[in-house]
Amino acid sequence: MPQEILDRVLWADLQPQPLQGQLPLLAHYTSIGTLERISQTGEIWFSNPLYMNDVDELRYGMNLGLHAVRSHAGLREACPPDHYNALLDAFDDLFTRFDNESAFDVYVFSCSEHDNEIGDDGLLSMWRGYGGDGNGVAIVFDMAQLLAARTPLLVRKVQYLSYEASEAWMDAKLQQFAAALQRLGGPVADMKIAAAALFERIKLFALFTKHRGFHEEREWRIVYLREQDREGLLTQQLHYAIGGRGIEPRLRFTTESLGVPGVRLEEMVQRIILGPVLATPLALRSVVRMLELYQPAWADRVARSSTPYRAQRL
Repeated sequence: MPQEILDRVLWADLQPQPLQGQLPLLAHYTSIGTLERISQTGEIWFSNPLYMNDVDELRYGMNLGLHAVRSHAGLREACPPDHYNALLDAFDDLFTRFDNESAFDVYVFSCSEHDNEIGDDGLLSMWRGYGGDGNGVAIVFDMAQLLAARTPLLVRKVQYLSYEASEAWMDAKLQQFAAALQRLGGPVADMKIAAAALFERIKLFALFTKHRGFHEEREWRIVYLREQDREGLLTQQLHYAIGGRGIEPRLRFTTESLGVPGVRLEEMVQRIILGPVLATPLALRSVVRMLELYQPAWADRVARSSTPYRAQRL
């Protein structure tokens, strides 16, 4: 089966990995404790989406794909019965293996596109949702070095869709896929290849799509898929963390693990913004002192948000 035809049908609408000069600054809103850990260890901890706030988004996208493939009339009509059954069996097997095995080693680092016009004030919704209710920090990164290094990491902007729009996208994609299968024909054995290509597209759709209600987050995701790390560059960074939700898998990413000269966390961090509750003169001096101890180059990159803010938690 000509793979390039399926690839064109499946991937033509996926935004490409941005070029080095196309990636905006990305802000990671987090706690002051996380900033301390990053400055001490040089590690950025990627989270497994099954343990994140966005777990329903990932599961929704994957389950939407599974149910759509099983019930899509266009797929059934495009293939002879033995081909159709082979396609479904292969897809179900891939879904089961992902659910039971591969999903454990999918890791995401979420950031918000940094608005230079807003500058050091940051986004109010992000301070509330992720920045310790205003008592945390926003670490502003220039991730362009990761793109230049040709790492196994995927860097893409999240798309925001309603549930209805997601269902419409899935239906249209499967209709295009079915038409391609009908044109290509081929032996039953090729259905495994076709199912694998379709599964990968649905997986990427699930990983980089969120409900439109979150559009203010302006999210970009840096994603690690272990099966895509064919050289094993980051497998030694697969780790764990123990926190309020118990023990969870983590990817403890370091730039040194890439083995690429010139890719350094020290240079990737452009700005550290103290949240509007944390941003007192004493806190600013304390954060600067912490950075002087662990990451001296960052000490003069600290700023304070001036956003008027009323904390939500008592």
